[in-house]
Amino acid sequence: MKIKSAAAAVLMVAGQAMAQMPPEVAAKLKEIGPVLNPSMIQATFDLYIPRVVKAYPGVSSTEDIAYGPDERHKLDVFASARPERAMPVVLFVPGGAYVGGAKSREGVPFYQNVGVFFARNGVVGITMNYRLAPKAPWPAGGEDVAAALRWVKQNISKFGGDPERIFVFGQSAGATHAAHYALDERLQPAGGNDGVAGAILQSAVFDPAGGPPGPNVEAYFGSPSGWAERSLFTKLEGRKIPLFLVYAELDPKPFRNETEKMRAALCERDAGACPRTLDLAGHNHISEIAHLGSADQQFGRELLNFIRSVR
Repeated sequence: MKIKSAAAAVLMVAGQAMAQMPPEVAAKLKEIGPVLNPSMIQATFDLYIPRVVKAYPGVSSTEDIAYGPDERHKLDVFASARPERAMPVVLFVPGGAYVGGAKSREGVPFYQNVGVFFARNGVVGITMNYRLAPKAPWPAGGEDVAAALRWVKQNISKFGGDPERIFVFGQSAGATHAAHYALDERLQPAGGNDGVAGAILQSAVFDPAGGPPGPNVEAYFGSPSGWAERSLFTKLEGRKIPLFLVYAELDPKPFRNETEKMRAALCERDAGACPRTLDLAGHNHISEIAHLGSADQQFGRELLNFIRSVR
């Protein structure tokens, strides 16, 4: 799945996305601006708490399934209560700056909204926790994605999922871990028999030197002297699966730079053929995922289009 002109694709989809956002939400997100801090996160959550659903008739959830030995090795499965046979599967890896984050939060619908969205649309949705830095530094995030995918491959048919059509979807630090798995063959089973059909990478950092600086970066990636070998830009010649790159108009600049740099590198790698790319107009680093399942449907449609187009 390749788009010859990545720039044209980004501009086209971004223009459509803005029309879906309620004007009062667009104004508030613009007022918040392209920042990322605790008050911005809370303000964005407050916008979407009443606008998304964490439960929906016809969707069943099975929570806190262990996929490994650590207390953080837990995942939730969301599926139709009357599943169709062999539905595609999405494993969602949430963000949290490598040192925090979780598949669910007390009193708010994040990120059950992601699993519910997929289950409402004929896809088995899975949300996962993973080990956190500094207790679990690099490559723990990628390793935990690998472990969760092994569980999915072995068990998801019980929930109506197709073990040969699994998509890994990460946002922010979760997208870094998802990309680590998708691009680094050392994490994948021999022969690539993992059932992974594609990856959705939303506001990822692909090189620790290119992301927003902070102590959390060294807590996960270690000393800057070792960052070059941990850059995913050095992992582009392995197994190639369809990638969908997503970022937000109001992302802090480092996240936009990282996505644009990866898009350019993938275009060059494949002789000018570029991955599908989406710039979410009007959204910030938190709303880009918190809004999923709200009345703003453009991103959801693009996610489903990508999944359905991969055969």
